[in-house]
Order: sequence, then structure tokens, then C-alpha cells
Amino acid sequence: MTPTIMRFTPSQVADFNQHGFVLRPNLLGKAAMRALDARQRDIEPDWETRDWPEGCNPKAGRFFLMGEVLLQLVEKPEVIAIARQLLACDDVHVGACALGDVAMGVEANETPWFQLGWHADGDPNVPVVSFRTALDRHGPTNAPLRILPGSHLRPRDEVQAEILQNEPTTGRHTPDQCFERHPNELEIQIDPASTLVWSSSTWHATGRKTSPGPRRAMSWNFYPPQGRKRDLNALKLVLGERWRDWSIERRKLWGLA
Repeated sequence: MTPTIMRFTPSQVADFNQHGFVLRPNLLGKAAMRALDARQRDIEPDWETRDWPEGCNPKAGRFFLMGEVLLQLVEKPEVIAIARQLLACDDVHVGACALGDVAMGVEANETPWFQLGWHADGDPNVPVVSFRTALDRHGPTNAPLRILPGSHLRPRDEVQAEILQNEPTTGRHTPDQCFERHPNELEIQIDPASTLVWSSSTWHATGRKTSPGPRRAMSWNFYPPQGRKRDLNALKLVLGERWRDWSIERRKLWGLA
């Protein structure tokens, strides 16, 4: 049964604006999550064997390979209503999306810490509302998400300098690979029963991944007019010409018009 989704309360809006995130019960429903899990496992062989050209985000490609089972969930009126409320704008579009497994990222990182370092995915001057839902439990041993509350309101270079200064002076880390705990960080353990609604401009990292198995998460970002439209190449590559049959409203929602 799909849950009834209410608009954010004034307190939740204030939390989002001040801290950069609000953790909610899953916005999609249990049946939808089971369907997404099955679909993700089905499309994985296709994703792994595809040749993703330069300029095409493979994680966005994986997102669009999910097809209508995921696109229609992003388009739920209740989800769009929350984005409009938090952006204080009726005209919103999906300008970035991803479906990935951090286990692949930490292995590619080739560090003994098996985690992703501190970073921000946006700019404090660009409004964004991101929905993030886990397909696996991101618990204490499975690279839990770490967030620095309020950092989306601060200049990027200021936060980066603070994080770098907080690193141990062992020579193990570099300016673009910082992992040390920040005294103000919060560790958030996300699972398929929850959805994180946040500004992806908030600085974040992961804890260490010490348990076997996947650590999958999907996310999509809403922007106001003139906002980011990063993943149109991936959309067109995966969907081919099918998007041309979409309604003008649907095209606008996905940044195509």
C-alpha cells in the first residue's frame, strides 16, 4: 500500500532550510521498493556491458535504465509538491539523477579506508532539493551517510578549508580525499523504509564499509528554472527517441523543454 504523503510542516521546512536535510518515512511505498529492487538487479548486466561515452554520467544511465518503474515514482504529484514547496517555486524540473553502489566507489578509490571522502554535489548559490532512497540498509558497517548540517549555506572554500584542517597530519590524506570525523557531523543510517530529502550542496561523506554486499542508493534532484540539466545526454542515450512521444508537461519535468 502506497503511503499518503503530506506536505512538509513549517518545522520541517525550517529544518531543511537551516540544516540542509530532513529524514522522512519512505515516500514511495513498500511495493514500489520491492519492484525497484527487482528491476535494478535485472538491468545491472546491461549497465555493466554498455559503453558510456564521455560526457554521459553512467550513474544517471543506470537510473534511466530502470525505465517507467522509476520515472513514474519521481513524477508522483506528492513528491513534486514537496519539491515545489521547498524551492518556493511551481516550475521545477529534474536536473540530475543517479543510481549507484558506493561499494564500487570505495573500491575504485583504492584507499584502505573503504569510504567516500567529504564533498558537496552543488553550489550554495543554486537552490536544489534532492530525494535519496536506499535499496539496502546503510548501517554502521555499510558506509552510513555522514552530513555536516548547515554547510549548504556556507562558501565552499570555507568548508573545504575547515575539513582539510580537521584532517590528521599523517600525510595519508589529500585536499580532495578527506575522511576524518568532523565535530559537528551527523551520521545517518538510511534504509529502504526511509527517504532523505536534502540539499545535495550540504557537505557529506560516508563511514567505512566493512560488511560485504551492496550499498545501493538512488537519488534525483529538483531545480527551479535555469537550474542544472546535467543528465540529458544519459536520458537520450538510454531512451533513444521515446522521449519525443512524451507530453510537454513531462518533457518540462525532465528538463527537455
